[in-house]
Amino acid sequence: MDTRTLTRYALISALAALVLMTPAGCARAKNISPSTPDEGTSAVTPAPDPFEDIRIASKPSTEPIDAVRAYLRAVHDAYFSLESSMVAPFVAERQWVREDAYIQLNVNEGRAIEMTLDEFLVMQAAAPGAEATSTEVTTEERWRWRYWGIETRRPSTAWATTHYRMLYTLARAGTGWVVADTQVLEQSGETTPTPLP
Repeated sequence: MDTRTLTRYALISALAALVLMTPAGCARAKNISPSTPDEGTSAVTPAPDPFEDIRIASKPSTEPIDAVRAYLRAVHDAYFSLESSMVAPFVAERQWVREDAYIQLNVNEGRAIEMTLDEFLVMQAAAPGAEATSTEVTTEERWRWRYWGIETRRPSTAWATTHYRMLYTLARAGTGWVVADTQVLEQSGETTPTPLP
């Protein structure tokens, strides 16, 4: 092979390695990619992705609602990849400790969580002034979720659907906002998914 061909192969290999090293790539490599409902579960037409326009950044969002949405996107990815560091840029330290503890609990249980946010409605959001150091956002959310076995790298339960009314308390972080605390105000629907045979 000539030098130009070898350089081209080296570049393609390097780009492929970079893709696999991204958080999404790591999640897929670690657990196999999340999928649509499989045999033994009913097919559900997916709702439009509420995260479609969210770009995971390394700094806090300047708008409280965007900060909540960025946090939920990070949680969505972190619970499946079991990497709590994915949540760190979007939360205050106390909330990060809570998220990390929950992820470690799931690691100890030998499971990851695949989640889909099927509905996200902002019910109330304060308009904080420039001097405000905290604010609150209340949402209605419907999540579809299931467990994956870490060892088997396959879904271990059927899909479950849970509805939440959530209160997010946000703290000022420089010129942006991070989630400082989460509180479930109301919950309905399934709390335990059905194990697959």
